[in-house]
Amino acid sequence: MRTIRRILLVVLSAVFPATALAQDPARPIVEVEFPETETIPGQALTLRLTILVPTWMPKPAVFPSMDVPNLRITLPERATSPTSKRVDGADWSGVTRRYLISPMVPGGFTIPEQTIEVIFARPDAPSEQEKAAVTFGPLTLQGLVPEGAEGLDPFIAASELTLTQELPENTEGLSPGDGLKRTVTAKVTGSSPIILPPLMAPPKIEGFAAYAEEPLVEEHQNRGVLSGTRRETVTLMAQGNGRGELPAIEINWYNLDSKEVETASLDAVPISATGAPASPTDLLTPERRRSTVMALVALMALLLAGYLAGPTLQSAYRVRRARYLSSKAFARKSLLKAVRSKDYPGAASALRTWLDRPPETHPKDRVFVEETFRLLSASRFGQDTQPENPDQWQALEQAIRHSRARKPQTDQALPALNP
Repeated sequence: MRTIRRILLVVLSAVFPATALAQDPARPIVEVEFPETETIPGQALTLRLTILVPTWMPKPAVFPSMDVPNLRITLPERATSPTSKRVDGADWSGVTRRYLISPMVPGGFTIPEQTIEVIFARPDAPSEQEKAAVTFGPLTLQGLVPEGAEGLDPFIAASELTLTQELPENTEGLSPGDGLKRTVTAKVTGSSPIILPPLMAPPKIEGFAAYAEEPLVEEHQNRGVLSGTRRETVTLMAQGNGRGELPAIEINWYNLDSKEVETASLDAVPISATGAPASPTDLLTPERRRSTVMALVALMALLLAGYLAGPTLQSAYRVRRARYLSSKAFARKSLLKAVRSKDYPGAASALRTWLDRPPETHPKDRVFVEETFRLLSASRFGQDTQPENPDQWQALEQAIRHSRARKPQTDQALPALNP
């Protein structure tokens, strides 16, 4: 019997193939364009992904992030754009996204299988939506070192790379307490500045203390061409007799235009300090010393005033706090909080407290608030109990918020001055 069924299934699938295919709804498709898969480290390859659906997408497609170690994957300007295409004689719509993929080191890389999530209108029922996940990949690429640049470590390829530095005019014969700041800037064109190595470390020079600031890296992009700078600053403080030099800086890099290895460099800078080692007080200039003393005096005066006024301030705070807790404003705040949380027992207690506290609530508003609360109580505890209506709580809250205090009455007529 099973053999006969299998034979029938094979015959039916051969006789009615079009019917079987027609029952499957059209599914989204993804097109991958990755024409070049080899590049120099630091340079970008272009990957273009196109997702197409038979109808339209009411929501944007969710593209993968594609995080791979030692691969820099970015989106250029205007990376995503709408598109359309004829598929099997029908117009399909979709979006195209362009990625720039740069290997940061030499070697082979693999981008594993990725998924694009898309929501589209069903072809057979356009008013309904369907969610699908379309996969692509894996993708492979190579970061290749050009001939003659095998010895570069790290490998840097760019169209231009320059080094500049900022220094004070006088770097020798410094006195204890004098400061010296060296700022070095590496500017690269045709590649990202993140490929640049650290430029300098705090030097160890006798008679000087050195402090390094955090590097500042800025990247720019102009019509797909990357450029940027890496800026590092080291500050040296003269402490006493000492002599040395700020080390020279060299960066070997591969010129993409000349196809040759070039060197960007800065010469060493001699520095020296004279005089006996400075004490901590000597490191302060007269202006700094005066500012420090004034700040300390002000701080001591503030602490003393706070200590002396502490008991008085605490007593005044307690009196002010007690006055607020017994005020009508606090009772109103507690009542509104209970009403918003639909706490019936709490609202009933807070309502009575609020109405009893001065100033007296206007009679018309008092009647309106009490009547609104009575209707809420009737719906909750009446004989014909019904599900609680949130609108009644909202009406009670509005009645409380719009209530007014009764104005104090004054005599309209004044006695005669000369009876």
